Amino acid sequence: MTHAAVHITGLEVRAGSRILLQIPELCVRQGERVAVVGPNGAGKSTLLRVLSGFMPAHQGRVSVLGRTWGSAGASGLGSAELRRLRADVGQVMQGLHLVPRLTARENVILGALARPGAMALWQSWLRLYPGALVQEADQALRELGLERQADLRADQLSGGERQKVGMARVRLQRARLILADEPTSALDPTATSDVCQALCALAQGMTLVTVVHNPDLLPLLADRVIAIASGRLVFDVPIAQASADRLSALYSRPPGGALCGEALA
Repeated sequence: MTHAAVHITGLEVRAGSRILLQIPELCVRQGERVAVVGPNGAGKSTLLRVLSGFMPAHQGRVSVLGRTWGSAGASGLGSAELRRLRADVGQVMQGLHLVPRLTARENVILGALARPGAMALWQSWLRLYPGALVQEADQALRELGLERQADLRADQLSGGERQKVGMARVRLQRARLILADEPTSALDPTATSDVCQALCALAQGMTLVTVVHNPDLLPLLADRVIAIASGRLVFDVPIAQASADRLSALYSRPPGGALCGEALA
């Protein structure tokens, strides 16, 4: 599995006696674009939290970018390895955590805090940013078509613009794995298309795992589709095999029930 960005074996995540997620095995190769689909409450976001090291596995092993942990969670890694994991995993989430009073440029620069030696924490507190990072942030915003918004506060941006700022921040972070949790949620069709294109451009040369709620976006975001329902892996197929009928059956699947002829591929 030397070319695996993610490798899960025997994973089980519980809340009390309730199983939140149960995956016998899952491998995501470096550079793959993978979509995770399934009904609300299926365990999709739980999977992303496990991969980012914020939720421990009660059973099994999780390996992300060569770092492996089990029931102790990623906190069982050494402090230096844990910092590198946090730096290497970029996140683009629904509730994007930008600092409202800071400009788009400043929010992007904060991504560099994950890079050892790029910027001291006190510099971010005093808003004394290294010139090289300012230039890098401006370039990232320019590539996303946001050069005119660089000096606007985050709370003055549209939803689609805020998502793009979050992506530019991940670029400054120089992450190797991007986890995106329904990044187009609540956006209009035009903004949704723009954000999908920006996310794919950002992920060039990286590994991308995206929770996708709208099946129409799958061809834009993924080469492979992983389906989860009731916390269990239902199918894992190339995008060409994720037919409308298969996806419809997934969303109509009764809680805890099985699909007719269900099998992993």
